[in-house]
Amino acid sequence: MTMLGREEIIEILAPYNLWGGREWEAVPREEYLSAVERKLSAGAVALIGPRRSGKTTLAGLFLRGLVESGLPSEATLYVNLEDPRFSPHLKPELLEEIFSAYRTYVYDGVDPVVVLDEVQEVEGWERWVRKAIDLGEARIIVTGSTSSLLRSELSTLLTGRVLPMEVYPLSFREFLLFRGLPTDFREALGARRRVESALREYLEFGGFPQVVLTEDTALRLELLRELFEGIVLRDIAYRHGFRELRTVRALSELALSRFSSLVSVSRLRNELSGIVGRKVSPNFVDAVLDAMDEAYLTFRLPILSPKVKDVMRYPKKLYAIDTGIANVAGIRFTENIGRLAENAVARHLRQIFGENVFYYRGRGEVDFVVKEGLGVTRAVQVSWDVDESWEREVNGLLEAMEVFDLREGLVVTGWKSCEERFGERTVRCVPLWRFLLSI
Repeated sequence: MTMLGREEIIEILAPYNLWGGREWEAVPREEYLSAVERKLSAGAVALIGPRRSGKTTLAGLFLRGLVESGLPSEATLYVNLEDPRFSPHLKPELLEEIFSAYRTYVYDGVDPVVVLDEVQEVEGWERWVRKAIDLGEARIIVTGSTSSLLRSELSTLLTGRVLPMEVYPLSFREFLLFRGLPTDFREALGARRRVESALREYLEFGGFPQVVLTEDTALRLELLRELFEGIVLRDIAYRHGFRELRTVRALSELALSRFSSLVSVSRLRNELSGIVGRKVSPNFVDAVLDAMDEAYLTFRLPILSPKVKDVMRYPKKLYAIDTGIANVAGIRFTENIGRLAENAVARHLRQIFGENVFYYRGRGEVDFVVKEGLGVTRAVQVSWDVDESWEREVNGLLEAMEVFDLREGLVVTGWKSCEERFGERTVRCVPLWRFLLSI
């Protein structure tokens, strides 16, 4: 197929760009913007996370900030690689043609900043990015909706050249900011009733920015369902070459409905076989679960154990990347608020501590243990109605605290605050809203 002409390329690019009249208007996510600025000094940044988590807007706001600080708008370039007019030409040569057209018709100065949005659409994109960085042709921001960018492309050809940064749906702190509510813990105490009301909204509809900014409840659910379908179709089925779309969707819904729970491949396989009316390979179930994690639809936490056989034998706990996404699996919000609270805590810890979050099982169980460096530094239980489960939660915590030599354990609750000493060890309980604002 004939490559696009340079003038045609500029016609496609212009409406997306500041120099073509595009205006980026959104609530700024300052922590991310500051991190992009810091990391871009090394030459390139990769913004990686689920679809519609705000990666594109974040990149656009960063470009706008550069222009507001004095950079000519022509020195910025945003490329939407999901534009259908590019789809027949998604080869590394396309990136070179786009950049050449931009340099010919828009900006021939030094040190432009280039955003390549949804870069995983271009097979072999990393070769062009490496060339551009090595030759000092541009500072580059790439965005992608698959965590494989962290493990493959960035870890091979681009090691040390592109600094990755995961972008999540809004944290609860950011959700409050979008709602115009105080985010400082002490100030939030003065508006506790409104903050707790916002928390229930956050648990029900999650933190995807477009959903948060939509007031109509039915439309919110429609957006979440459409987002779920898009991730399953494009980032799971299409990207990984699964041909049985109906089976992939059924398995994704089935797994997602088990959020905040241990998920067994064999049990999922048996249930899925009953749904589709035929036998299903355990390798297929395993591959789809991995693809769900890679597409940032879910993430799974393994057990923390020094024994390899335990890690292999025990199933992982599955969580949704966003509680709004968890709710589209067809559960009733009021009946599952405890599981949603646990999911919110899991997402919060995952965002802060990455893959250093596990669950613990001994004589009792602990929902989350966090490993920093060589040791475990936190043990956290989640219990919405802690009065009904206090003894069980405390026994599990005390066991883990003894095993990992921790002085303090934490129970995250729906509303209760407390503190109780057990010899030299202390168990504290804090309301969920406070926990989500405190670390």
